[in-house]
Amino acid sequence: MLARARVLLGTEGATSLSSVSTLCNTALGAGVLGLPYAFARAGLVGCLLLSLSVAALEAFTMYVLAKFAERYDAPSYGTLIRRALGRKTGGVLSGVMVLYLWGSSVAYLVVVSDTFTSLSTMLLGPTAWCSHRVALLAAFGLVLLPLCFPRNLSAMEYVSAASVVAFLYCCVAVSVRGFQAVAARPDPWAGISLIKLDAGALYALPLVIFGYNCHANVVSVFVELEHRPSRLIPGLPASPREYYDLGRLAPKPSTYKLIGMLGAIIVYMLIIFLGYSSVGISGYLAYPTSVSSNVLNSFPAGDIARAAIGCVCVGSYPLNHHPARAAWEDLFDALADVRQLPKWLSVSLTTLFVASTVGTAMLVTDLGSVLHIVGGTAAAFMVFMLPGLLLMNAAIIKHTTTSGPAVGSGLSDLADVEEDGELGDDSSGSGADRQQHQQQQQQRQRGAAAAEDSSAPLLDTVSLSKKAGFRDAGFIFAPRKGWWAGLGLVAVSLAVMTITVLTTE
Repeated sequence: MLARARVLLGTEGATSLSSVSTLCNTALGAGVLGLPYAFARAGLVGCLLLSLSVAALEAFTMYVLAKFAERYDAPSYGTLIRRALGRKTGGVLSGVMVLYLWGSSVAYLVVVSDTFTSLSTMLLGPTAWCSHRVALLAAFGLVLLPLCFPRNLSAMEYVSAASVVAFLYCCVAVSVRGFQAVAARPDPWAGISLIKLDAGALYALPLVIFGYNCHANVVSVFVELEHRPSRLIPGLPASPREYYDLGRLAPKPSTYKLIGMLGAIIVYMLIIFLGYSSVGISGYLAYPTSVSSNVLNSFPAGDIARAAIGCVCVGSYPLNHHPARAAWEDLFDALADVRQLPKWLSVSLTTLFVASTVGTAMLVTDLGSVLHIVGGTAAAFMVFMLPGLLLMNAAIIKHTTTSGPAVGSGLSDLADVEEDGELGDDSSGSGADRQQHQQQQQQRQRGAAAAEDSSAPLLDTVSLSKKAGFRDAGFIFAPRKGWWAGLGLVAVSLAVMTITVLTTE
C-alpha cells in the first residue's frame, strides 16, 4: 500500500522507456502474426493505409484515457469509467474487459502451442511429450501461473524489455525470410494486389484493431509513470504552458507526467507501426496466395523466429492478466460493493483464469478466427466506444456548467476550462461571450501556471462527481468539438462491430 501511495503521489514510478516497453509488450504477440493475412485480404497499399489510420486513432484514444485517468485520479480503466460514466457503465466495461483479455490470452497460448510443438517435433521427434499440444500447454500453464500473481507492472519490467527485443528480432527475421522468398520467385509481384475493395477486405479491419490495441493497460501504465518522466521526443514542448500556444487542435497536457505519457504513446505507436508493417508486408509478399492466419505456420518448422515470437507471447500473457484482474475486482466492486477481494479469492480467480485459457487453447487452433472476433467486438468497445463516451460526457459537463466557484487548485480550473485538448469558444461574438472567453483565458492561465508547479495536486474528484454529464443531463447535443470527436469514435466502434458480425467466417 505504501509503495502504491508513493506511485500515486508521484514520488517514484516507472521510467518513460519502461512504460514504452510495457505498452509494446501488451500489444505484441498474437496480433502481429495475423497481419500478413490482413494484408492478403485488403491488399498491400490498402492494409498499409488501414494500419496507419487505426494507429492514429488508437494513439488518440490512448491519450484520451491517460488524460481522463489524471482528471478523475483513477488507478485503472474500470475505475475511470465508473467515476466518469457511472457504476453501471463501469460494470459493463469490467465484464467486457475480462472477456476481451481472456480471449487475447487464449490467442497467445494458441501461438505458444503452434510455435513450440513444431520446434519440439523437429528437434526431439513427434513422440516427445512436449511435441503434443495438450501436454505442452499444461506445462506452460504451470509456468505462467506464478508470473500472474505480481500486482505491480514494474515487476514485469525486464520480461517486457526482453519481449520487445524478441519482437524486434522476429520482425527482422520475418522480413528477411519474406524478401528471400520474393527474390526466389520468377515474378516477384505474382499474386500480389495493391488494394482490394471487395467485402473480404473488411475482414482485415478487426485484425488490425486487435494488433495495435494495448488500451487495457494504458491507465495502469500512466498511474505508475514517474511524476517528471524524461521526454522521449525532444521536439515535444517541455512544459504544460507551451502547449497552449500550439493551436486549438493540439493536445493540452496539464502536467509533466501527461507530457511524458504523450511521448511514450508516440514512441510506442511508432515502434509498433514500423514493426507490424514490416512483418505484414514481408509476410504477404512471401506468400501472397497461401499466407496463414498465423504467418509463422508458413515458415519452416525450425525457424528461430518461431521461438522468438513464442517468447513474446509468454511475456505478454502476464501483462494481459494484470488488467483482467483489475477488471474483475472492479466488477465485484460495482456489483457487490466489495472494494478489496480476499487474498484466497484473488488467487483462486487468477488460477481459474489461467486454467480456463489453457483449456480453451487446447481445443482452438484457428488463430485468425480468435483475433477477428475479439478485435471486432470487445476491443472495438474498449478502444473506440468508451473513449468516445468520455469525450462526449466531458463536453456535456462543460456545456451544462455555466458558472460556479473554483474548486481546488489551478488544475481544477484547467480541467473545467479545457475540453480534452480543446480551448473555449472563439472570442468573437457578443459582449457576454467575449467576457466569458476572457474569464476562461484567465482560468486557463492559472491552470497552466499550476501545472508548472510539480507539487500541484490532481483534480478534486469530488467536484467532478457532482457534474455527472450523461447521468444528469442525458444524451444531449453539446456544440463542441469534443462532443463531435466522441460521437465519431462511437460511430467507428459500432461500424467495426457490424463489420465483424457480417464478415465472420
